[in-house]
Amino acid sequence: MKINSLYISVEDMKRAVNFYEQYFGKKVDRFDNRYSIFEINGFSFGLFNPKEDGEDVVFGNNIIPNIEVDNIDEEYKKIKDIGAKIILDIDEINNMKLFQFKDSEGNIIEVYSKISV
Repeated sequence: MKINSLYISVEDMKRAVNFYEQYFGKKVDRFDNRYSIFEINGFSFGLFNPKEDGEDVVFGNNIIPNIEVDNIDEEYKKIKDIGAKIILDIDEINNMKLFQFKDSEGNIIEVYSKISV
């Protein structure tokens, strides 16, 4: 088994794409009002607009993607600079440092880096 993609629900595709372009530091690989995709190191991070299919979803806490980074402090600063709401400040758990923020659509995203032991 191999998991190589995930998608999160968004209310406003243009707003969400803009947010993630700022965060990932790259342009969206495929834009569509229904489903847009960022390709990141062989992993597809999708944005899905359920309104395009007439679906109702609960936004903001339906999945928590975990994004690994090399420098947690740089990522924390980047997220604060973008203006995202921090919901869990940098914390140390086991061999990781992590924090959580809400994206432009209210989804919770967790960012972590491994701590050398």
